[in-house]
Amino acid sequence: MNKQTYLDYIKAAVIEGRTHYDAGIEQWRQSYRPDQFLGMYAPPGSIPILAQTEAFLYHVTGEAEYGEQARRILLAVESFKDIVPDFIKERHPEYAEGITSFEPLFQGTHYIQGYLFMKDSALLSDDDKRQIEGSIRSSVQAMLHYPEWGAHNRSMLRVFTLSLAISALGDTEEIREWAKLRDYLAEESYGGWSIEDAELYLPLWLISCIIYAEMTGKESEYFAMPQTKYYFDYITHALIPYGQLPDFGDSHYNSCWYLWLACLEKGAAHYRCGYMKYAASKIYEYFLASHEGPPSAYLAAYFSNAYLWSDDELEPVRPDWQSEELLEDVIGKKIVYRDGWEDDSTYMLLNYRDEGDYAYIPREYLRRTIHAPAEKAHHGHADENSILFLAKKQNILLHDGGYRDGAPNGRYRADIYHNRLVFRDGEPGKNDSIFDFIHDDGTYKRVSTEKLHFQRFGELVYGRTRLREPFHQILWDRAVTYLQEEGVFIIVDWTQSQSESDKLLSTLNLWHPGSVLASGEQHYVGQVQRIHQGPGDTNPIVNRTELALLIEFPGSARRTGQETIKRCYADSEMVYEMDTRRVTKGSMNSFVTVLTPFALTDTADPVRDRVRISRDTPEHDRLSLSYTANGKSIHLTYKLDLDQGILEGEGYPKYKWEQGRLNYGPIDTDADFSFVREDGIGPRRYGFVNGCGIEFNGSLLFRTPQMSAYQFHSSSFLTSDHKWRAWDGSFG
Repeated sequence: MNKQTYLDYIKAAVIEGRTHYDAGIEQWRQSYRPDQFLGMYAPPGSIPILAQTEAFLYHVTGEAEYGEQARRILLAVESFKDIVPDFIKERHPEYAEGITSFEPLFQGTHYIQGYLFMKDSALLSDDDKRQIEGSIRSSVQAMLHYPEWGAHNRSMLRVFTLSLAISALGDTEEIREWAKLRDYLAEESYGGWSIEDAELYLPLWLISCIIYAEMTGKESEYFAMPQTKYYFDYITHALIPYGQLPDFGDSHYNSCWYLWLACLEKGAAHYRCGYMKYAASKIYEYFLASHEGPPSAYLAAYFSNAYLWSDDELEPVRPDWQSEELLEDVIGKKIVYRDGWEDDSTYMLLNYRDEGDYAYIPREYLRRTIHAPAEKAHHGHADENSILFLAKKQNILLHDGGYRDGAPNGRYRADIYHNRLVFRDGEPGKNDSIFDFIHDDGTYKRVSTEKLHFQRFGELVYGRTRLREPFHQILWDRAVTYLQEEGVFIIVDWTQSQSESDKLLSTLNLWHPGSVLASGEQHYVGQVQRIHQGPGDTNPIVNRTELALLIEFPGSARRTGQETIKRCYADSEMVYEMDTRRVTKGSMNSFVTVLTPFALTDTADPVRDRVRISRDTPEHDRLSLSYTANGKSIHLTYKLDLDQGILEGEGYPKYKWEQGRLNYGPIDTDADFSFVREDGIGPRRYGFVNGCGIEFNGSLLFRTPQMSAYQFHSSSFLTSDHKWRAWDGSFG
């Protein structure tokens, strides 16, 4: 990407915008409804956008035509207020000093940027400036009635507008009061952690932070803060190799990519980071490959920021990162499984992000101020431990469930619209709809999560995350094993009841593959064919359909099925596996799901039944699986109940090899997870996580060296074993 690319697009978009300007205003007049959402007045959306882009081109090129157009549009904003009826004016205390000239959050940032590009121009008379600055003042005055606060986008968008307005209007006593409010609102976000978990809203927050730092002369300080760089790294690492951004939280398909593009140009230039530059280039490349229609003035408005912030001298550098944590297990709480950075690579995203134990007061403030009971503060979903996205060769095989069909609440935030386990008390009737049974009022129920393991081995990647759900009193671990060479994901879910009482509990293993092309005993073949980007979308994304997704529940004797539901603004198939049982404290359960992308030109038969359950104890406290195909066998063991093998009594450490080893068929180990690979050629391989040793078919493959351990309770030493965090090797 370079400045000329951005400039060419902006010029073309401005010409396109001019051709539709008058018709757009007439359409706005025809569609205006006084009681539209929130009942707040906003002028035609083309006004602030074209004001910014025309003025930007005047600023960059010096051509008077752009400046004259910008002047006309900046002044025109006052000509639309007569459409507002008196009862609307009287209803809003915000209009005590007059109706706002524009909506301050999403229009103000564009309108005022446009004025700042023009302010020192001879094209604007003193009267022009007084009118434009009056328009700005009217909107800021209304915003003072509702200055939302907290480290989230709606607060920082106010800061964005205030920062620009302060620069536009100069130093007066009134403006100094605005500056005080601006700084109070920015305090929690500036160099801090956002409380949002939404791909759509994070870049609005981040670009607002950037503008605040710029306008207050604190850029060097802001970009030196570790939390600041985190978010640039975060989205760079989250990027799907072909340039799409994964949906999570309140988002639509590839939401706000143009905002991330501008932010990444800024980050790349400041940090001299080729990875960020590459990410910006891939995002734009994906836009070009998937975009239809004429140039957009709305996109051009953000491209103007990208132009100003980009550095043409910086060379993009393609990452070589493989599967990884995104970026850690406190704020990001996501795991990316990938096999490379080619456009046809495999990519899967698991999200285990909870609300977190920070920003309590702002989160409670939001809960008590806005009507969004399904929302995980802020703009987050009940998607903890869910697989949000899966793609291979640019075929999207699983994706998030969407945002909302209409305000105020977002129906698709609820747990049932995500690829995860859900828990419900009781059970459905034999002929009842499963969706009707699990569909509750959608209110978000706060959970806590943490990472247990994430480990890369040469041939596979293993991760395990934990969720504590107090509402149904459930402990739920999700372990994902990615057999990278085979292109197979094995999902092992384990639950343990924490309830003090005996109760009937239904657990549902839900998957949303879009459509179901075929099904059979313990398996479904799914394919995402179209993705709708919002309510009433008449031109949905047409997905590539060379591949389909095989979903298997190996060895399951449970009730399985599919139902057509409304998800992501369209009909969609929900596949489920359901278990209903009476549980008491400590009761355990386990589920196994295998996800295999395969070419649709073939049937699923050749890739089916490759994963089998070798051993599943009646207590569901440990599990072993085997994957067999093409002369290769991979044996996998999962210690589901991690308290197995822990010694009682006063001594330390609380484990020993002989007492802690468990039998999984061909493998004996005390590890939380282990594997042995046999492929018929070359040396065999093994690996484990958190263990003292591993045996295969009676032969010891590895055992940690013993150590002496001082026992404080007896003032003596004993010879003991030590668990290593992870190890792997070859044998035979």
